[in-house]
Amino acid sequence: MKKVKAILLIILIFILLNIIIVFLWPLKTKLKFNNYKSYSNEFISSLNLSQEEALELYLETWQREPLLVYDEFTGVRESAAIEGKYVNISKENGRLIPNNLNICNRNIFFYGGEITFGYDVADAQTIPYYFSKISKNYNLKYCVFNFGRKTYNSTQENILLQKHIIQNKIKKEDIIIFLNGNNEKGNLKLLNTDFIEKNYNALHRKYWEIYKEGIKYFIQLLPVTQLIAVLSNKIKITRHVDSNSKVSITDFSDITSVYNKNLKTRKAICQEYSLQCYNFLFFINKRYKLKYDELKKSQYVHDLTNFKNKLIKKNKYGSLSPDTNNLIAKEIYEKIVN
Repeated sequence: MKKVKAILLIILIFILLNIIIVFLWPLKTKLKFNNYKSYSNEFISSLNLSQEEALELYLETWQREPLLVYDEFTGVRESAAIEGKYVNISKENGRLIPNNLNICNRNIFFYGGEITFGYDVADAQTIPYYFSKISKNYNLKYCVFNFGRKTYNSTQENILLQKHIIQNKIKKEDIIIFLNGNNEKGNLKLLNTDFIEKNYNALHRKYWEIYKEGIKYFIQLLPVTQLIAVLSNKIKITRHVDSNSKVSITDFSDITSVYNKNLKTRKAICQEYSLQCYNFLFFINKRYKLKYDELKKSQYVHDLTNFKNKLIKKNKYGSLSPDTNNLIAKEIYEKIVN
């Protein structure tokens, strides 16, 4: 009888612990952001925002719920946000380009990762937006679309391009701009691939066996389990700082091979559908120099990394300032025109 009481007490304590975490965790997060300084004073100044406005931008950028959602074939995309003050995204048109034209002579599609999307800057401070603004200054009736997405590399961008062609978003003579760099990782798996594969396989077991996976996921998704996982990850990150920078020559060979194959695939697609396609390389971090030196050798690539006498500003998250985005947009425009 005492053993039964002890077991029941343990179960009760476990349930109460989960309830407490469910109540306190979001409260802690809310309190954390009451006086949270999202960016440095220098970066906030470049945004032309107050501290309060910069915090709102940060929350719209990083604290959307959820931040990423599943996307067919490409893996993930940013979740939709249509009522933001600074960050607005739709599944159909990508990141908002303010004051985009309604009637266009030609459409321009930007594909890329975080830099193209414009993390930590407002809708009217991204590279595609500045490109749109420059084209308007020359009285060019271009509609510009920003399909930059977090973690995207050349493989995902090719797939997204094909999806847009199939969906009739892209028409003959449209301009396609790819901005690649840090996210190129060769044949490494996409974000959350293992989790998606595991769940898919679990759902296709015999009906009378699915409960086994259900119990496993129930335990894994409990608040207390999630808390332990978060704390464990923080310890790992502290112990293995900058471990991702250790990339072997073999890895670079794989990255180069995959990127060059994707470039050839793009060329074939663009020729087949009469599209004007441009490939640009840009790296923020100098530790990627070896990767850059290998990738820039391709004859299909325009080099944007050689900003010797030009100021490149970024924040602690690796996001570029509006001034830098404007600079890159000008470089892209000039190379296309020339």
